[in-house]
Amino acid sequence: MTTFDAYTEPVQPQASPLRRPEALFAGGSVIGLRAASATSSGSTRTVSVWLYDDPPAGLTAAGMWTFQGRPAVTVTGPGTVVAATTDPDGNPVPAHLDLPVQAVGAALPGRAPYRLGVDPAGLAGLGLQVDPLRRHLPVRLRPECGDVPDCVRIPEQPAPLTPPDYDTLARDYAGLRAMLLERLDVLAPNSDHSPADVTVTLLELMAHLGDLLHYRLDRVATETWLGTARRRASVTRHARLVDHPVPPATSAATFVQVRRAHPNAGPTDSSFVVQPGDTATDAVGDPERSPDAAHFTLETDAPVTVFASHAEVPLYDWTEADAVLTAGATSAVLVRPRPADGAPLATWLPVGSLLAFEVVAPGPAGAQQDWARRLTNWPPDDGGGEQIRLPLASFPAQVVRVTHAVEMTDPLSPGLPLVRVFWDAADALTRPVPVSVDHSGGTPRVGVARLGVLPAHHGLLVDGPAAIAPLDPLTGGRPDPARQRVADYLLVRAATAGLSCAPGGRPWRLDTRVALPSGITVGATRVTSLLRATAEGFSVVVDHDDDHPPRLRFRTGVLGVVPPAGSAVTVRYEVGAGPGGLIAANTLTRLVRSTSPAGQPCVWAEADARVTARNLTPGVGGAAAVPLDDVRRDAPQAYAAVPRRAVLVSDLPPFATQVPGVARAAARRSWSGSWPVGLVAVELAGDVDDPSVDAAVAEVMDAVRMVGTEVVTLPATPVGLLVAATVCLTPGTDPALARLRILAALRPGRPGGVFTPAAHPLGTSVYVSTVVAAVAGVPGVDAVRVTEARRLSEPAGTYHEVLVVGPDEIAVCDDDAAAPDRGRIELTVEGGR
Repeated sequence: MTTFDAYTEPVQPQASPLRRPEALFAGGSVIGLRAASATSSGSTRTVSVWLYDDPPAGLTAAGMWTFQGRPAVTVTGPGTVVAATTDPDGNPVPAHLDLPVQAVGAALPGRAPYRLGVDPAGLAGLGLQVDPLRRHLPVRLRPECGDVPDCVRIPEQPAPLTPPDYDTLARDYAGLRAMLLERLDVLAPNSDHSPADVTVTLLELMAHLGDLLHYRLDRVATETWLGTARRRASVTRHARLVDHPVPPATSAATFVQVRRAHPNAGPTDSSFVVQPGDTATDAVGDPERSPDAAHFTLETDAPVTVFASHAEVPLYDWTEADAVLTAGATSAVLVRPRPADGAPLATWLPVGSLLAFEVVAPGPAGAQQDWARRLTNWPPDDGGGEQIRLPLASFPAQVVRVTHAVEMTDPLSPGLPLVRVFWDAADALTRPVPVSVDHSGGTPRVGVARLGVLPAHHGLLVDGPAAIAPLDPLTGGRPDPARQRVADYLLVRAATAGLSCAPGGRPWRLDTRVALPSGITVGATRVTSLLRATAEGFSVVVDHDDDHPPRLRFRTGVLGVVPPAGSAVTVRYEVGAGPGGLIAANTLTRLVRSTSPAGQPCVWAEADARVTARNLTPGVGGAAAVPLDDVRRDAPQAYAAVPRRAVLVSDLPPFATQVPGVARAAARRSWSGSWPVGLVAVELAGDVDDPSVDAAVAEVMDAVRMVGTEVVTLPATPVGLLVAATVCLTPGTDPALARLRILAALRPGRPGGVFTPAAHPLGTSVYVSTVVAAVAGVPGVDAVRVTEARRLSEPAGTYHEVLVVGPDEIAVCDDDAAAPDRGRIELTVEGGR
């Protein structure tokens, strides 16, 4: 127990013991205990006490000293002052005081250290004082035991604990009920276990509550760790911490041609307007009553007009008998059908439309040529009664997006209105398409063009009150939104088919509307995480699960806003995901449309009795959700396999090259005067600067940069080089042919050339030895001597063995007369024949 007096050793402040010991060594009326030790000889124990100065004679009195500890120890007689001497090793031993001590009752002292102290009142009678910091010393009175516990008795093994009379590991209702009843028998042996007893009813209620609480504890603890989490939403959140995406099941995609039937007589064209949300299906009746049927929603944000003449469009063969669109083609010429003469080209074939190429049977002899020369109004029928020729199965359809459409005429066919269409190189044809009737291979065939083509994805629209169900996440019950606030809803219609999602996990459609008690209806914004919830209005997030329908959440913890009580929430979404959308080509047959308003169950009807829909290509891209075991395996190391952040400046160029339109990129570290700056030089793939590409690169760099750093993008600077060489040929070598081969080995136009863009990335210097090696490897070259190697801006005659370029520069030597600033090759050929 702490005593509150002047001699209680203070804890604070702490200081090094320097000046106070010096004062005590100097002697005077203030003493202090310096050290103490105990010796034993038989039954006699002696405690030796050293002071900072020689001990006064009055300290030998037994009443001057106290020992605190158990058992009690007293000084049995007056002590003696031992004069200063030396030990057997010759070390000096200061003068000290020896005190005889003995435990009360002739017992042995305790093994624990005792607290030796001097009485301040007794010192006052001698005219002395004691230093409050050095009034006590610890001393062991059992020196034979030393510091190791060799005298400590090993306690006896305690008796085993009595096991409890109930299961302490009980977690479910049955285990908890049995435990409580057993405990009840201990407390009240005469208790009644009848279910009608009030006490038993109370115990069963507590067991039920304990079951719910333990379930919640187990669920929370299980979902806290990636290795044990079972719900897909929990695993997705864990993986998101390291930027590892976990996409849900994605919907398949295809291209659908909407065809308007044409009259069999007359050149009159007819049209049909495709509305957003129209769906192509192979269901015979109501699509919602055909769960095994394929449903694909057309992707269009605005109405699209489809003409009957779009069903088949002839390709112009330039009056040749073996015309063909080769693989890699990026343009074609169409013959405009006679029924389409009344519509402007911008209406009949808008820029951005999809154009499909298919190979069909030419039909009766001469019928294809008559139609392609506009001698007939409509294409020949294949006899199926569908007013269209079905494609040959061995020639899959190829779909491109028209970037330009130009009207033209052929002087050799002056009365034939032609339309030349272009598409990007990314959509270049992968297989040849016969333009003229091809009779090779035994089966005649010819290529045709299809318009009225729209992209589509696997998904069927659902809406109405039955499309969602409120959920209590704790109990799993169905709360009443009219009486309480509900933050979670289940998309029950997506339980089996799955929520239709685009690659990456974004739902194709998720229109959430909240009708507030005030009568105002507002929308809710979908976000990937409620951490990105908007400051105003409602935000929702979709959690996908393997065993339950997708969950729509308005709030998590303190994030998000829950609709107030009395609100009505409706959600319009599409169902259809996974491998179920991987259908074969030509599977879809009908075009249906929902005629019900938003918030009401969908009522499907034929879009038009004269309109059909057919998928030109098979469904692709429909994939099941990533297995959770794969996520648990890949997520912890995903940051190393696929970098998501640019930690170093050298990590920035790979992110820049991922932007479409960027050919090469390089980066270096710089200093702005206040903070570090990463300079990223970018070389565009095209010859013309594209501001949109520059903006996209800047956006990506800002997204991946480290906090506290700045990234600046700038265009790469091409540096034109001049390389002059003298080549000596072996006898008999053709000088003209050798020159062409040497230039081909140097120019960037052919793979493997010295100055190809891939050979010299951004900021890479050029070694003249590579030029010498390339030229020397040409057949017929006997000797090579480079006479000039410099930048175009340097003086003539300059020679560098290494042409050094900066980190934001590109060494180019195109040797193109149309671009003299991009380098030049001067070649002198000697010898040969």
